[in-house]
Amino acid sequence: MSRTQLSIPVGLLVENVLTSGEPKEVIIECLQRRDYSRLLPLVKESAMDFDERLQTADDIGDDWEKAIRQGYEFKFLHINGLKRLLDFRFDRKMDRDYVQDELSLKHIRLTPQEIELLQSLIGRQWIVQAEETEVAAEGRTESESSSHIPVRIQLKFP
Repeated sequence: MSRTQLSIPVGLLVENVLTSGEPKEVIIECLQRRDYSRLLPLVKESAMDFDERLQTADDIGDDWEKAIRQGYEFKFLHINGLKRLLDFRFDRKMDRDYVQDELSLKHIRLTPQEIELLQSLIGRQWIVQAEETEVAAEGRTESESSSHIPVRIQLKFP
């Protein structure tokens, strides 16, 4: 079964509404009714224009409902979209949790499950690889070091 593919605006809408913590069916119902009052106080980025992004989904045929229910992958994702995805989905921020090196992001500490999820979302274009580095382990507790793996994300075809 092929995964639902979403454009950047619609994929980031999905990621933002998922940060609300509300059940998937509640999120879908709110978006279908275009009544965001329940979601806006809970999402990470309340200034996002939900109407505009839902209209984009309608215009280009992105199935955001299926994506929320069953998962998805990005059709294309530029580096700034990738950084927003890391913030929405994993609460990882640039300069606090990782560094950018041209078109790569380095020293991102993720669990094996997070790595698998991230690769499923961005794998058409980006590769997530474990890093061999001592720097990433500094200042971490033993439990953080054992459960989180430092990774690098880079374009598959630079």
